[in-house]
Amino acid sequence: MSSSEGQAAQGASESPILIHVWTVLDRGRESAILDRLDEMLARTATEPGFVSARVLQSADGISIAVVLEMRTADDRQRLEQLPWVRETLGHLDETMNVVVRLYRQVAEYAS
Repeated sequence: MSSSEGQAAQGASESPILIHVWTVLDRGRESAILDRLDEMLARTATEPGFVSARVLQSADGISIAVVLEMRTADDRQRLEQLPWVRETLGHLDETMNVVVRLYRQVAEYAS
């Protein structure tokens, strides 16, 4: 790993932004999956350090993503350790967890 790759990885691990992407294996369970994520994120929204969360679904319904932003990396790390978050994200048995990545923000554009 080059020095710049190492710095990028370290910067991402210190990020307050977490993105999970799942592939839906049982298309009949999409609404149950979305309901579970809604319950988790509604509870997450009351946690200290919460900034925002978005649930995204692909046009074909096969992929669901959660973009979660906390105020600090410490807030995000604490959130990831909460039992009800771990239970929801780790046990969506109707899905296959495809991608879990930490991102650092490099730019923002808003109206």
